[in-house]
Amino acid sequence: MITSLFFGMVRLLKVKKIVVTLFLGLFLWACEDKKENQLIVATSADYPPFEFFKDGEIVGFEADLIRAIASEMKTSILLKDMSFDTIIGALQTGRIDLAISAISSTPERAEKTDFSIPYHKSMTVILVSSDSPLTKIEDLSGKTIGVQMGTTYEQTIKKEWQKVIPGIGLRSLSKIPDLIQDFKSGRLDAIVLGIGEGKTIVKFHPDFKLIPLPQTEVFYAVALPKNSPLTDKINGIIKKFQEDGTLKKLEEKWMKKEE
Repeated sequence: MITSLFFGMVRLLKVKKIVVTLFLGLFLWACEDKKENQLIVATSADYPPFEFFKDGEIVGFEADLIRAIASEMKTSILLKDMSFDTIIGALQTGRIDLAISAISSTPERAEKTDFSIPYHKSMTVILVSSDSPLTKIEDLSGKTIGVQMGTTYEQTIKKEWQKVIPGIGLRSLSKIPDLIQDFKSGRLDAIVLGIGEGKTIVKFHPDFKLIPLPQTEVFYAVALPKNSPLTDKINGIIKKFQEDGTLKKLEEKWMKKEE
């Protein structure tokens, strides 16, 4: 009886040790990436020319912009590639300090996060095959449209287009390359996204063409947790970049390549 009790206690202590070790490992894993005076910045690096991988590094217009902002703040950043639809949740739970990923401020998002002042103007486009007869939104009746999950494009189709245009199907995927693959496989008739990334796709996939929707002007901003102490600082830096030409130079560097 005593022997059984002894070995039972030993096993219990071993289990406790394993549990403590696991929790400690998870804690260290969560903290090991972040260094002192460093900001964790989320982005969805599948959106050229705004952010994408090149030679193992995240580059692009917004990648350059956030690095320039961090330099002004005298801090370093760690850019984390995430699925776009998980970014707002990560801001709410404090897993990241801010996000930059062609994010436009909407009333729904503003309830959950803060936004900087806008730094870039965009518009919505429809991406179709180069020989498609589609020329306007109304032509999408009975067609299946692809969008990136969690975007305003997804909400626009659900809340507006599907109510007035008969038979529109919607397919939401996490990454832009997945949408392109679905299109080429015949599962999509069109893709809805922003003009900057749309131009990039057409550049590398000439079997696509763009249908611009000028009435859908949107503005991109940095997203931050509610009541973030960084918001005012970032606003001041963006204003400075607007006035001294930094923003214009970055746009010319990355956007002119796609025209």
